[in-house]
Amino acid sequence: MPRRRPLPSHPRSVPDRPRPLPSVPRTFSVSEFLLPLVGVLALVAVGITVESILSPFVVAGGVVFLLYPYRDHPLIGRTITLALLLLALWTFVSLFGILVPFLLAFVLAYVLDPLITRLTARGIPRWAGSLVVVLLLLGAVVGVALFVLPIVFVQFEGIIRGMRSLVSDVTGWLESGTVTETLESFGLPAQDVRKMLTSELVPRLESIMKSLLDGVLGLLSSITSVALHVINAVIIPFVTFYLLKDFPDIGKRFYRMFPESRREDARAFIARIDSLMGRYLRGAVAVAVIQGVLSASVLSVIGVQYALVLGIMTSVLNFIPYVGLIISLVVASLVALFSGGPVASKVVGVIILYLGQKVLEAAVLGPRIIGPQVGLHPVVLIMSLMVFGYFLGFVGMLIAVPATALLLMLWEGWETKRDGGV
Repeated sequence: MPRRRPLPSHPRSVPDRPRPLPSVPRTFSVSEFLLPLVGVLALVAVGITVESILSPFVVAGGVVFLLYPYRDHPLIGRTITLALLLLALWTFVSLFGILVPFLLAFVLAYVLDPLITRLTARGIPRWAGSLVVVLLLLGAVVGVALFVLPIVFVQFEGIIRGMRSLVSDVTGWLESGTVTETLESFGLPAQDVRKMLTSELVPRLESIMKSLLDGVLGLLSSITSVALHVINAVIIPFVTFYLLKDFPDIGKRFYRMFPESRREDARAFIARIDSLMGRYLRGAVAVAVIQGVLSASVLSVIGVQYALVLGIMTSVLNFIPYVGLIISLVVASLVALFSGGPVASKVVGVIILYLGQKVLEAAVLGPRIIGPQVGLHPVVLIMSLMVFGYFLGFVGMLIAVPATALLLMLWEGWETKRDGGV
């Protein structure tokens, strides 16, 4: 019989399967880009002839349609992304007037969400808590419109009249002979001094006072306009109610937009933004209300007229660091000048009040209510106020602090990621 070969002491090794090669981005030749370029030029030529029907949707759609087959190329992919982002930005700006009620409702829901969450934790259904809070908010707005706004209008007209009278008195005093005689005693020629006062100093003073009054008028009129829109627009309470009721579900739906591999990173990123913006927004509103009530109460006690309007102005301008304090102090001091009685003591009381409020906010209210999350260097803060105010006006100055803090947070996150941190 044939002799069998002995079995190997170890099993035969199975050869490894070939590993898939890493995917390499597809390269495109010059000729592959030449035909799309010719197509784009032809599309531009056709667009010139049918200019009347062109819109951003048509242009962006044409760009995506032509370049989509070459989306794997980094430059083409970024071009498509940029075109879609510009289209989204144009759509938002065009529909901003329509979206304002929804944006206001979302801000209200975002601010009030922690309160509804606490009520839900105590066993109150979320829909019931949302309904009660929205009804209370609507009642407060209606009450302010019926009982507070008429008083505000009357007091504001009184401030305008008082400011005009004060400017006239100062102008007459500067143009009188007393000032020129006093300055002439120091060796200055009377004619030159009078010419300087009448042609340069007085017009500039009137221009400054007019700009100040116009700013206060625009501030109060915008507040009134917003209040009236909130009252007349029935859609805002309804949208706020449904957003509050479904706020957790909206968050879950939002996170589902991200791929599952990036979902946790998105949650962590949004949590950082929420910790920064939510704490600042809710805290800044609380501090502004406290400062407004305190200003109106103390001004009324020391005998300064139109304390209600000054308190509202102080509350709104409290969102603008440094600049808001200076404007509130100057306006309140000018009002104290024509409030009658001992003028000097009232002006000193106004100065002590606003400086004391600044110390109170910096030492007590800010750290305990807003917290240290929005800590900006004074130089960065002043520069952000100037930049945002230049591009967006008064609204830009209101949003300068949170917007700058958000940009710095994004910058720090980018630096951490660049350096290989977590």
